[in-house]
Amino acid sequence: MIKNRSTRLITNTSLEPGVPDKITYEHPLNERVRLLLRLAHLLDQFSVYYPRADSWDSRCAVSVLVDISSILSRSDIKAEVIKELERQLSRLAQIRATPGIDAQRLGSIMDSLESAMSNMRIASPGPLGSDLRENEFLKAVTQRSSIPGGTCIFDMPQYHYWLSQPEEKRIDELQSWFSKLLPLKQAVSLLVELIRTSSTAQPRVAQQGFYQQSLDTKAPIQLLRVTLPYEYGMIAEISGGKHRFSVRFMDVGDSISARPTQVLKDVSFDLTVCVM
Repeated sequence: MIKNRSTRLITNTSLEPGVPDKITYEHPLNERVRLLLRLAHLLDQFSVYYPRADSWDSRCAVSVLVDISSILSRSDIKAEVIKELERQLSRLAQIRATPGIDAQRLGSIMDSLESAMSNMRIASPGPLGSDLRENEFLKAVTQRSSIPGGTCIFDMPQYHYWLSQPEEKRIDELQSWFSKLLPLKQAVSLLVELIRTSSTAQPRVAQQGFYQQSLDTKAPIQLLRVTLPYEYGMIAEISGGKHRFSVRFMDVGDSISARPTQVLKDVSFDLTVCVM
């Protein structure tokens, strides 16, 4: 379980000349992992957009903050994340004495989990994201964002003014708004990486583009990952639940605008059933 073999949600990185690029598709098997993946997706987006100087990047960063705030308003995310950190720590403690385990790496991971849990507990006295929801400027952006094009110049002159500020001021304000969510980002990134790297990939073949497999209902399976060469020009449609799952490979053809079609040939791919 402590084998570091991971890929990102979508990976297009050449490992070496002659080795094809890979693309990975994921399917969460419970609501908690679904939530973690969505949060990781948004938190990573914000980290990309907010330091950039262009006002369009600042606009994207604000849009992501609005989405994060919306997710955090739906339930007690802080308690959910802490509960998952505790669960992972408990499982790792149980396997500490397992022969062949890299004790040093395991200890490092457990220390990171404990640090993330401690930071989450002291992150904010109230619900996560409450500062974002109480920010009048962000509240106005949120209200107008439900309207297509609702944040343009004539709709939101205040937003236009803010975007026209010097880049340093915009970046500082974005960083300030996000600062109380840094413990959440640390915890979510750690949990998602831990889940993704909890198992190693196994080669599989989808006959005539279709693959199905039963799952061990006693095992804490969190996530399915399907990896194949990007040059195949295929997408993997994964569906499943507690007992079984299926993967259907679809050909995107020459244009992404066209409807994908079912692949009718055998497809070799790597399957990772993430158990954690």
